[in-house]
Amino acid sequence: MTTSINISSLLADKTPVVRKGDCSYYGRFNSTGFGLIRSYEGIPENILVNLVVSTILLLLFVYLRRRFSDSKNIADDTEISILLYGQNNKSRDFTSNTRWLWIRDLFKISDWDVYRNCSPDAYYYLLFHTYLIAYLVFVTIFSLAIILPVNFQGTQGTIKQKFAHTTIANLPSNSPLLWVHACASILFVLAGILVAYLYTNATQYYATEDVASRTLMIRGIRPYACDEEKLSEYFSEAYPTFHITHLTLVYNIAQLQHAYKRRELNLLIWQQSKKMFEESGKRPVVHNNRCGQMCGWFSKEIDAIDYYERLYNAYKHRVEDEYLHVREKTCGLAFITFSTPEEAHRVRSDFRLTCFKADHRPKTSTSKSLVVHDWTVNFAPSPKNIIWKNIPISEGSHWLRILVVNTILVFFMIFLTTPSIVMSTIDKIADKYRSIDPLKTVTKQIHFPVILTSVMPVLLLRIFAAAMPSLVSVTSLLEKQWKKSALDKSMMIKLFVFLSMMILILPSLGLTSIEGFLRWVFKSEENSTSNSRIRWMCVFLPDNGAFFVNYIITSAFIGAAIELLRSSDLIFYIYIILTAKSTTERRVIRHALQFPFRFGVQYAWTSAVFCVILAYAIACPLITPIGLIYMLIKRAVDKYNLVFVYDTEIADKSVHRLAGHFIIIALIIQQLTLLFFIL
Repeated sequence: MTTSINISSLLADKTPVVRKGDCSYYGRFNSTGFGLIRSYEGIPENILVNLVVSTILLLLFVYLRRRFSDSKNIADDTEISILLYGQNNKSRDFTSNTRWLWIRDLFKISDWDVYRNCSPDAYYYLLFHTYLIAYLVFVTIFSLAIILPVNFQGTQGTIKQKFAHTTIANLPSNSPLLWVHACASILFVLAGILVAYLYTNATQYYATEDVASRTLMIRGIRPYACDEEKLSEYFSEAYPTFHITHLTLVYNIAQLQHAYKRRELNLLIWQQSKKMFEESGKRPVVHNNRCGQMCGWFSKEIDAIDYYERLYNAYKHRVEDEYLHVREKTCGLAFITFSTPEEAHRVRSDFRLTCFKADHRPKTSTSKSLVVHDWTVNFAPSPKNIIWKNIPISEGSHWLRILVVNTILVFFMIFLTTPSIVMSTIDKIADKYRSIDPLKTVTKQIHFPVILTSVMPVLLLRIFAAAMPSLVSVTSLLEKQWKKSALDKSMMIKLFVFLSMMILILPSLGLTSIEGFLRWVFKSEENSTSNSRIRWMCVFLPDNGAFFVNYIITSAFIGAAIELLRSSDLIFYIYIILTAKSTTERRVIRHALQFPFRFGVQYAWTSAVFCVILAYAIACPLITPIGLIYMLIKRAVDKYNLVFVYDTEIADKSVHRLAGHFIIIALIIQQLTLLFFIL
């Protein structure tokens, strides 16, 4: 007798009853192991694997850095390892970017040195880690000294499940010892609120430019009113005692900026081609196709000197033509600078509309013709904080882009949220084959090695989570934000939400995607069963806690080593180099490549992992020392990247303060986990 099974029937299977095995796709399979490894849900083996792999990656990193970072015989000092693993930044003369001295400097350099030589944003980012580390030291000591011994007093776990004895699941639901956990959660919340307050209070001393405090940005100016004389006349009549030091109209320079950059790039390549010809006596060639030198055998070789000279002249003429017509491309935006900050505050207050405040905009002889009631006046951001190519985009178009892009992103995340989809599919196929009588005796004997059940799920989760920032970054760039700080905040919020869903909320509840989460939340009463509440208990299952311990271990060791190797930047670098059309173009592009440190992305990543640590700090105390190790390693890696590798982009005080709000969110999630325990 045979039974036909197709893939669609396997994937469409629906289990009406929620079982304990449905809570987590980790630890559901039979696994082979021995002694301590089986008793502690594969955590010791996961630590061993992570130490071995991270050691190999670190040795590779040290080799690459030592091999190239201080080589004197390399003609082009922007080789791959210098770009990716250490820059000779002249402005950072407090570092020794050679041999082994950089290790000494990494521990010798203080945060104040980072503030003075890198940027204030780098200082506040490291300060955020410092506060989290101090908080986790307190949480770790309290959890290991008080909560862990209390958990050992329970008798719910079996003799073979040694890890279960360390969790809150080892205590019966009516145990008076649970009051210790309740009091600990209140203590953690109070300490966390204090840490969040101290950090956000520290960011109020964020240095601001004097010019920015005296400069206002006016949006919504009609095209016919975009005239410096008309605007100066209005403000002189409206505020006769105020002194205007500078007034500048903004024009659409996107095309001019693009042509100018291409002109300068082709000029450098042209000059480099002539220099190469003088040194070698051989004229360089160009492979003129989309794939560049990678597909050079499919294209005809062209003389590089003549090719780049033609491109340079073409872009030179284009720049001149764009410059002549740029004043015709007004954006309805102007910057006006007053002599004192008080004058700027007064003007901004008059033009600020609120629901319960009358319109105090000064009426003049030209106010009606200029349509000043359409103006939006705010303090101007720093020029370094403005993305000038996005300025021409209207406010309505900008919000429409935000709506469309984020709607598409949400729908994408609804169906592809976590790697648990992969694990659940494997599980469904295994269950189907176990239901076939001839195969029952065979499938029951199948045992999966511990390295598969403990390492692979968390490694899959780490890989998917590592790809998330790239996807979120692309969607944020499509929003066409005109401030870099707004771009960082957009990335920061979206990445934090999706990472929290991916690495904490959905795996905790045993759900494979947001689609399953929404279906479970909005399930009708008719379709619900008495066992539906068992989902809340998924948070406290021992193997679920072990899953997150293993995830933090993988993030701390393998994740940190991957960040040092900068695999994503390496892939991008290789793509750029392979698609270069000539050898000279490849050399010039190496000089032009810059890798900025995205504060918003890093804040979101650190905060999401901190949420995982704090959410399970009481239910699974063993996660706290691993979380502390993660934060220490993460801070060291980020400090190295900030000092030696990345160019630090300007952020904003609101970006740093938003990170403080994420601490409060982590505290709320921790309280919810204890609430779910009694449901």
